[in-house]
Amino acid sequence: MIRTVLGDISKDELGFTLAHEHLILDLDWVRKDGVSFIQDVNEVIPEIAMAQKQGIEAVFEVSTIDMKRDVKKLKEISERTGLKIVCSTGYYLAEYHPESLNEATPEEIAEVYIKELTEGIDGTDIRAGLIAEIASSPDEFVGNEKKILEAAAIASVKTSFAVSTHTGRPNAAETVEILLKGGVDPDKIIIGHQDLIDDHDYHLSLLRYGVNIAFDTCGKVAYMPDETRAMNALKLVEAGYEDHLLLSNDISRRTYFTSFGKQGYLAVMGSVVPLMREYGISEETIRKFLKDNPARIVNNSRI
Repeated sequence: MIRTVLGDISKDELGFTLAHEHLILDLDWVRKDGVSFIQDVNEVIPEIAMAQKQGIEAVFEVSTIDMKRDVKKLKEISERTGLKIVCSTGYYLAEYHPESLNEATPEEIAEVYIKELTEGIDGTDIRAGLIAEIASSPDEFVGNEKKILEAAAIASVKTSFAVSTHTGRPNAAETVEILLKGGVDPDKIIIGHQDLIDDHDYHLSLLRYGVNIAFDTCGKVAYMPDETRAMNALKLVEAGYEDHLLLSNDISRRTYFTSFGKQGYLAVMGSVVPLMREYGISEETIRKFLKDNPARIVNNSRI
């Protein structure tokens, strides 16, 4: 079963899924740039409707506790649109962390995750279905970042829920090794933001652990051309790793929306998937990236 904000569903019900998105969050309280937030349900819903017209049926909503996640709004979005939303528990980068983490042990932090996965979030009966996006800073682990990752391993082992990360190249192998040392099933691990790294051998070095990686900043061409994302996906298919790749857009500010002239949640289906087809990736394989792989990874036999 897969845990969504409206309750548990079978893995066959999930459908085509964006594996790393934000529908409601606030990063502006740290960034202070005036745009790093998405708060208005009525602004989000038309953006989702366009993605649904492309065939998107579900989203892994990876906003963390310290991103000012709002599960009541997520439930409203799901009810009004029919989008299946798997929401998350976890903590983000060090600068967002509450001071309470300084004294907490990994075991105590894991209990926070476990409560949100099994009982409910913020006094509701809405439960998380994913531990995400567990973050580390660009060059090294900072502050309590390693501790929140160790807590994710503990919670995953105790509950069988998957872990999805925010990870740069310098920390990627260590992130995987910490989770594996903690006993996490490698197929329950998603290493995020790996499309920002144009290095096939590096991608293979991670995938050989048995984990999954996400090409989840599709459409952000200032960071990487979508052509590169599609070509690197083809290389992974040719290397035999089509069962370990997921796709998404990672929309973390409202100014990415189509109402601001950007692609919003549309880049995966509107840009990257057409390029994959052009490069010879089959419909069956694209279905794995968007449907079969996400459903397999977050499916939890214990619920």
